[in-house]
Amino acid sequence: MFCNQCGGRIADGSVFCNLCGARQGVVAPAAGPQPGVPMAPGVPRYPAPVNVAPAQAPAAPPPLPQSLKCNSCGGSLQPSAGTALVVCEYCGAVTAMAASGAAEVFQKHYMLDNKLNNESAMNAGGQWLNKGLFRRKVAERSELGQVVLKYVPYWIVPTSVVAEFSGTKNVSKSVQRNGQWTTITEQVPVHDRIQFQQNTTVVAVRGYNQYQPKEGFQFQLQGKANFDKRQTGGVEVQSGDVSEAEAKGQAGSFAHQLAEKQARSRVDNLQSINVNPTSFDGELVHIPVWFMQYAHKGKQMFILIDGSTGQVINGERPAFSLW
Repeated sequence: MFCNQCGGRIADGSVFCNLCGARQGVVAPAAGPQPGVPMAPGVPRYPAPVNVAPAQAPAAPPPLPQSLKCNSCGGSLQPSAGTALVVCEYCGAVTAMAASGAAEVFQKHYMLDNKLNNESAMNAGGQWLNKGLFRRKVAERSELGQVVLKYVPYWIVPTSVVAEFSGTKNVSKSVQRNGQWTTITEQVPVHDRIQFQQNTTVVAVRGYNQYQPKEGFQFQLQGKANFDKRQTGGVEVQSGDVSEAEAKGQAGSFAHQLAEKQARSRVDNLQSINVNPTSFDGELVHIPVWFMQYAHKGKQMFILIDGSTGQVINGERPAFSLW
C-alpha cells in the first residue's frame, strides 16, 4: 500500500507511515491459532512448512531507511545498524525489518512475566551451584558479581525432523569351539530412522551465545501473553538482530545436531546419516532473564535464570569442589 500523505510505499495494513508518520488507518489484530508442533499435546497447528538446510549462512542485515517510525503508535524508532527486530520504546511493539528495507509490526509477539526478585533469583542460582554429590557449598565460597535482569527476545521455531542412518552395533554372543564355550563380538549392521518434533528456541540477539538455552531446556510457554511493555516494570527490553528466516536456519542446524547425537547413541559406529529438518513459521517471545556473574577460586563463571520459572537456562559451575 502507499501512504495517503507522502505517497511512499509502506507495508500493507500499516497504521502509521514509517516514512513521514502520517496515520493511515486501523490494523486488525492477528487472529488464529498460535504456532506449534503438529500432533504434540497442547501445541496448536501451524502454516505450510519451509524446508531448511542443515546449516545456513547468517542472513545479511537488512538496510535501514533514513527515517523510521513505529507502525503501531507512530513513535520515532532509532535502531542501530544491522537490527532486524526493533522494540518501540513507547508502546513496545516489535517492528520487523524486511530485506527490502520495508518495516512492519510483527504480530506474533508474546512475553512471559517475571516472578522473581533479586533475592529469589540469587537463591535459585545458589541451589543450582550446590547441586551434585561432589559440590559442597560452592555458592557460599563464591564471590557474586553482576546481577542483571532484562527481557531477552527468543524465536520459538516449530521444527520437524526425519533422519535415516546406517551403522554397526557390537553384539556379544557365546559360541562353542573345540568343545569349549567362548564369547565373541560381532558387528551387526543397523539401518534405522529417527523422527521427532520440537519447538526449537533461538536467541534473537547476535553474539548472545551464553543466552542460548542448554540442550533439553524448554521455556514454559503456557502462561505467555501478548507483549505489553507496561508489564515489564521498567526493565530493559532488548531488541534483536536475528531475523525469523535466520532463526529457521539455526533451528534446522540445531535439529541436525540433535538427530546425529541420537543416531550415535543407537550404534557403536555411525557410518552415514541423512537428516531432513523442516522449520515452520514461529513466534517471538520476550523472556525475563536474570544474568549472574560470579567467581569461584578465581575463575569467572555465569548463570542464567528464567525469571518466569526460576529454572537455570544455561550456566557454568565447577565439576568438582569439596573444599
